[in-house]
Amino acid sequence: MSDAVPPPISKQLIAKLPKTFGPTLNDQLKQWDLLFPAEQRSLKAQLDWLDRLPRDEFNALLKPIFDVEAKMDLPRWDPSTAGLSVRDAGTLARSPYYPQWRSAVENSFAKIDAGVGKSGLLKRPAGVLICVLPAGLPVDSQPLWPALAKEGAWVPLDAPFGQMLGPVAAALARRALPASLEAIEATWVFECEAALSPLAESSTATVLSWTALAAARREFLGHLNTIGRDLRSVDQTNEDLRRLDIARLLGKPIGTNPRLREFVRSLLLSGNGSLVFNNSFVQWGAAEALRRVQPQVLIASFGVRPKLKPFSSSVLFEDQTRANPVAEQEDPAGSMIDSLKLAEYVYLASQRVPAYEGRLITLMASADLSRVLVLGPERPAGDLTPFLLRWLSRDERVRQ
Repeated sequence: MSDAVPPPISKQLIAKLPKTFGPTLNDQLKQWDLLFPAEQRSLKAQLDWLDRLPRDEFNALLKPIFDVEAKMDLPRWDPSTAGLSVRDAGTLARSPYYPQWRSAVENSFAKIDAGVGKSGLLKRPAGVLICVLPAGLPVDSQPLWPALAKEGAWVPLDAPFGQMLGPVAAALARRALPASLEAIEATWVFECEAALSPLAESSTATVLSWTALAAARREFLGHLNTIGRDLRSVDQTNEDLRRLDIARLLGKPIGTNPRLREFVRSLLLSGNGSLVFNNSFVQWGAAEALRRVQPQVLIASFGVRPKLKPFSSSVLFEDQTRANPVAEQEDPAGSMIDSLKLAEYVYLASQRVPAYEGRLITLMASADLSRVLVLGPERPAGDLTPFLLRWLSRDERVRQ
């Protein structure tokens, strides 16, 4: 179970950490109850591992970061600073030593994660990832995921995958959960339309739909278009949006669940096109869920986007439906390019999560095709749904 209270951290450990670690660590501890169980487990395991590390190994691990920090003109953070402002993040990113700092941080965390991994504290149950291209795309115009196909195998189906997606998703969402999982990390769905949204009412699934979040997206866009041409205005607008009551815009169950509500807020504020492009929303949302939530099952269902319209040069962020009155036209060809690449990005995001290593079955599919690309340790020998359910329940005691 997740913990309501953050882990105790000795002042001695905090004092020994690099200066650039402080704001992020303080922010995570300050918002501990908004972190997902996987984030809480990971942070506690990392801090515990560092605290137990012999002094000489600790110093050797973090010395490259300290050496780069000594050359950087860093903001004057105090020990209680929580989070980075846009100004501070910009100062860090503009430093000529930023590439070296980032490389040193990545190398250190790779060693920390490897050490935690050897401890066995973060062992996770087997998982399933499903990425689906929408119906109506010119899928016969080019090979689908040729690079990924070299790692997996195309498996024939009895019907187009689009006809199977609903029943497969329902079976996965309503499965018995492993005893080690909380309901919030069981099944996540990101979709452009709202075809799978009813699963949120009949199961433990978390379903985030681009269409269903229209009211929240419009509210955020309205605020973002008031940003002035200075960093102070950006920081102020971001702060206003962090405080904005969006529960009323999200409805149940998302608006009433603090973790889900703040996940959506962060997703819409983090850029990457999530506010204005449906397939970008699915891709970036799925990648963030894989990184932060590490759900046992994740489904990313892409859609057909409209053709892009000329935007007004004065518009920073805008839903083109409102910015341009010209009637929308679907863009299957453009959607094919977008969703094909973005679905691959979702798969690549899963490969960067240590918890999924060797324990993930991925299905890359098109709604119109009677075959599916299967990646992972095993291949289905019969019907798809029983195969996936068996995979998810292996080596795990199931809740009664």
